[in-house]
Amino acid sequence: MEKTFSKNLVEFRKKCGLTQSQLAVKLHVTPQAVSKWENGSFPDCEFIPKLAEILGVSIDALFGVKQETEKPELEELIFDSIHQTPAPERPDLLMKIFHSMMCAYQDFRRSRNKYPEELDLVTYDEIKTEYDMGIARLNDDMKFFCYMKRPEKGLNSYTEARDDIVRLFSMLADKDAINIIHFLASGGRDRLLSLEVVSKNLGMPMEKVKKVIDKLDRFGIVWRVSAELPESSQIVYGFANNTLLFNILVCAKALCSFIQNTDVYVDTYSTGPCRMDNVADSSPVPQISWWNSDAD
Repeated sequence: MEKTFSKNLVEFRKKCGLTQSQLAVKLHVTPQAVSKWENGSFPDCEFIPKLAEILGVSIDALFGVKQETEKPELEELIFDSIHQTPAPERPDLLMKIFHSMMCAYQDFRRSRNKYPEELDLVTYDEIKTEYDMGIARLNDDMKFFCYMKRPEKGLNSYTEARDDIVRLFSMLADKDAINIIHFLASGGRDRLLSLEVVSKNLGMPMEKVKKVIDKLDRFGIVWRVSAELPESSQIVYGFANNTLLFNILVCAKALCSFIQNTDVYVDTYSTGPCRMDNVADSSPVPQISWWNSDAD
C-alpha cells in the first residue's frame, strides 16, 4: 500500500504540473513533507481529502483501490471482442455482429438475433430505411456484408453517371479483363509480371493483354515498374489488391443470382434510394427484411 500510494502521488502530482514545493504550498506543509510521502510515508489523515481535491482524483484512486468502472463504451466492447479473437475466426465473428445489428431493426426477441445455424441455399439479411441501407449474404459459399449511410438527399451523389464510372463498368464488361484480374490476384502481394507472362499463361493475344492492362493501370488496379535488366529495360506490373474492386465483383455475382433465383416481392419502402429534389418527401416507412431463396 505504501508503494502504491507513493507512486500514485508522484504520478498525479506530475499530471497536474505541480512540483513538490508547489503542492506543499497548497497544503500548507513543507516540501520535505511531500518528499517523504513520495518516498514511502503517509500524510496525516487530515491532509488526505485536501490532497485528493488538489490532484483532482478520488481518495480511492490515490490509494490504488480498484473502483467499479463505468459501463464500457460500445466501441471498446467491439474492439476488445475482435482483438481477442484469433484472426481465422474473426470473419465469422464479424458476420455475427452484422447479423445482430440488422436484427436490431426488427422487433425481435433477443433469442432470435443469433446467427442462424440452418440456412436455405441462399439466405440474406436486408435493411432499407430513410437513413441507411444494408444487405448481408449469410451462406458459407459466399458471405459478405454491405452497408451505406444514406445522405439526406438520397444516393444520387454516390451513383451519378460519371464518365469514369461508365468506363469502369465498360472495362469490367469484358470477360478477358475479369480473367486478367483473377490471374493477377492469384499470386503473392510482391509478384511482378510482364505482359508476355500474362499472355502466355492465359493464352491471350499480347495486344488484348496490353489494352486491358493499360485500362487497369489508369484505374490504379495495377501499378507499373520499369525493371532495368542486363540487356534491356522492361515494364512489369504488380496488382494493387483493391478491396473496392472485389466488392464490386462479389456484389455483381450476388445480384445476378438474386435476379435469376428470387421471386419478386412487394416492397413497402416509401422512398427510393435516389431521392429527387423535385419529388415531395413521403412519410418514412422502414422496410427491413430477412429472406431466403431456393436458388441453386
